[in-house]
Amino acid sequence: RTVQGVAWPAVSRRYRPLADRCVKREELDDVLRQMAGELSALHVFVYGGAYVDPAHGHPEAVAAREAGYLGVVTRRDAAAGGHVVTEVLAPDPDWDAVRDVPVYVPLSDRTLRMSGQRGVVPGDVIVAVDGESVWDVPDANVLLRGTAGCAVRLEV
Repeated sequence: RTVQGVAWPAVSRRYRPLADRCVKREELDDVLRQMAGELSALHVFVYGGAYVDPAHGHPEAVAAREAGYLGVVTRRDAAAGGHVVTEVLAPDPDWDAVRDVPVYVPLSDRTLRMSGQRGVVPGDVIVAVDGESVWDVPDANVLLRGTAGCAVRLEV
């Protein structure tokens, strides 16, 4: 039997020794993700099992793990003193809609000019998020945890 042209029984035999060594559900999920990766298929997920909802339904815990999204590509640059914006992502009008209303990138000029602000452009340097330096964390996205749906203050 094959799945996506992959001999699934052979994949199962190859990963079985790893699965047998798993002690925690997270380890088994990792093995299952690796197996699914053999399919080279989109939209294959591993979730559930012993941890259906790690936040156990507590709204505060759920919100704390939801990261915000700036809609830009950056690169860390010591000489510039922060994260240099290399690209402002453009939404796909066919896919990025909520209730048939277009969703814009949070930092784009198109979104911010409605509030009298200027959007970021390639070459701008993000130095802090909500007053915290992007250099104080290994990845600036850490500063966006718990900010989904919230306004954040960027120092550019």
